[in-house]
Amino acid sequence: MDKELIDRLLEISESESALLSELERESQVDRTIKESRLHRWENDISLRIHTRFLPFPAHNHDFVELMTVVSGSITHRIGGQSIILGEGDILMMNKHVVHSIDATDERDIGINIIISDAFLAAVAPDLADTVFKSFVKENSNPQGEPAYLHFSTAGNKQICNLTENLIMELSNRSFDRTVLTGTVSLLLRYLSLQREALLRGGVTYGKREARRLQISSYISSSYRSASLSDLARQTYLSEPYLSRIIKETFGIGFKELLISERMRRAEELIQKTDMPISAVIRSVGYDNESYFHREFKSRFGTSPLAMRKEARPESKGTG
Repeated sequence: MDKELIDRLLEISESESALLSELERESQVDRTIKESRLHRWENDISLRIHTRFLPFPAHNHDFVELMTVVSGSITHRIGGQSIILGEGDILMMNKHVVHSIDATDERDIGINIIISDAFLAAVAPDLADTVFKSFVKENSNPQGEPAYLHFSTAGNKQICNLTENLIMELSNRSFDRTVLTGTVSLLLRYLSLQREALLRGGVTYGKREARRLQISSYISSSYRSASLSDLARQTYLSEPYLSRIIKETFGIGFKELLISERMRRAEELIQKTDMPISAVIRSVGYDNESYFHREFKSRFGTSPLAMRKEARPESKGTG
């Protein structure tokens, strides 16, 4: 992060000066929360610097909130759990989350990105991850479950560049709407694409969504060698009961869920890489090439080699 930019953010604001003088401490908290609520109604997206030196009591919002930490650390408390955000961390909370925030010091700088329901719903089709889709679904449900996502993005150049652009918008107070909405859309897209590598914190869904998330995450990370018996051990459930839960939750059985994920991964490798088809087959967990080719043809209506030639005409299409 640019040092000059951080120094600008470290300047004590008028409201923080008042807090340091211990004037109207409780009413200032109320005003800050209400002020951020107003941002939600004025625009689809708003930015604000987190007020330092002051603990925020338990509260929730009528919008989705992202906090990214520029320097120092900021501690949130959700459901009795302490979530410590370090430099580069991002915490994304839906509107059902009740959270409190510990008081911060001078060098603890956080930026709040406030997102309306309408904006989140509009970008949802571009979020390439089942966890994000569940997050959006719960947020849009008036009786939805509280959910949060904690990412560690330090060192990720794509995301760091996007957050720095947002901070520059905030420090310059330019707030160009096209730049703002485009940058936040890209930020959410990158977080969804790289969720497996970046996600550090849990998700506080209720039991139904927790089960969906646990099963989806297992299939996504272990598709090469996944088995119903292994998942049953990890979830402490019997295989028959787990099979019923999967069928009720996803509308298909474990075997079909696993094959769908393997075929999705194979399709991606075939269309985007020059990896030999035989290597693709092995990489997604199959030893029987004939079985793979039958499954692939039944799902996509074409062969792996034909799909590659169509997607990558310049490719030699190695088998």
